[in-house]
Amino acid sequence: ILSMELLQSRVHNGAGGFRIKSSRKWFGVLLFTLPLLCNAEPLTETKSLQLGLNQTDFVNLLESRVDTARGTLETVKTWANPEFEYTHEELGEETETNIWLRQRFDVSGRRGYSRDAAQANINAIQSGNDNERVKRSVTIRMHFFQALYYQQQRQLLEHWVKKYIKVEGAMRKREEAGDVSGYHRLRISREKISILAQQRHIQASYRAAWQNLLGMIGVKEGHTFDSVKGEMAPIDLPPISTVMEGLSQQPELLQLQHQADVARLAIRAADRSKMPEITLGIGHKSFDGPIAVESGLMLTASIPVPLLDRKQGARLTASSKARRVESEYQLLLNQLTAEVRGLWHQASQLVENAQLFREQSVDASFKLVRIAETSYESNEIGVLELIDAYHSALEAEMMALQLSLEARLVRIKLDKVYKGASL
Repeated sequence: ILSMELLQSRVHNGAGGFRIKSSRKWFGVLLFTLPLLCNAEPLTETKSLQLGLNQTDFVNLLESRVDTARGTLETVKTWANPEFEYTHEELGEETETNIWLRQRFDVSGRRGYSRDAAQANINAIQSGNDNERVKRSVTIRMHFFQALYYQQQRQLLEHWVKKYIKVEGAMRKREEAGDVSGYHRLRISREKISILAQQRHIQASYRAAWQNLLGMIGVKEGHTFDSVKGEMAPIDLPPISTVMEGLSQQPELLQLQHQADVARLAIRAADRSKMPEITLGIGHKSFDGPIAVESGLMLTASIPVPLLDRKQGARLTASSKARRVESEYQLLLNQLTAEVRGLWHQASQLVENAQLFREQSVDASFKLVRIAETSYESNEIGVLELIDAYHSALEAEMMALQLSLEARLVRIKLDKVYKGASL
């Protein structure tokens, strides 16, 4: 809600009244900010992922990798161009003209294996792109929940600042009435100042996390998002068996599988090099001399002899690459299997711990606050006991937020594997 002070300023006159003075400057500010305020909306986790994963530059980067591999496939699929040759010789009264058309043919099947290897390479790059999307989504979610964490801390501290201001005002009245000494009000004021300093610190952290999130999802200045909205604590942890089944579809593992396919197909293509390509040609020859004019059809066939170069180096390179990729796959599978089991148990324990702490500590702390306030009003306890109850409640809420954030961050790491194939 915009205050009318944006449209007008009040100037006290000598007669004791007020004179209204319009301000074009504030009117312009109102016209500029009112549409933004009306269209402001909270930024959700789903919307953050949608914006971050569909940035034009990020999409173009991934598509360019696939297009490069598709270009290689087209190169392999395309037949070599035929060769046209024309010769014309004149010697004295004799003239000889030759016309040739030659074409290379692969009869070994090596071209088919090379084509399949190029397609497998496309699959590997697409899996690599999926892995890039997974990693980017993890980073976006990390930034989102960091911003949500600081936002909830900020809201919590705002509540307690208002609480201390209210108590401070009540104590000032009691002080003026002579019911309590000035020590009580000053002690509460000191605590309020401490909470205000903490609030400013959290506000700075929130602004930094908010800008990191906006930068990651590609939102420019003038956006209509004014906050983040979501649940900090994760729920609905999938069964461990479901998580382990999804491990086989992890994009990084799929990428290694496709890379192994590329290497194995390269080995087969190298083995077929023992039967090289054949070049066939058809031509026409004409002879024009003083005695006779003759012409005729010519045929030619040529084949390289695989005596020295039998693609031994290419086969050795492909074979070593296949062994390397297969070893990397098995090592990564073992690592992810252990990591996923650990993350699942850790996430399960952290979620349960966060829920139990909120139920057992936060609720109890607020009951303690109500009891302390009643006891203070009845002069049964002093201001220090009241402040201690406030401290206990604030620390319990801050701890609950911290535990929820830890549970969420572990769940994000688990989702990197569990939901990686669907992103």
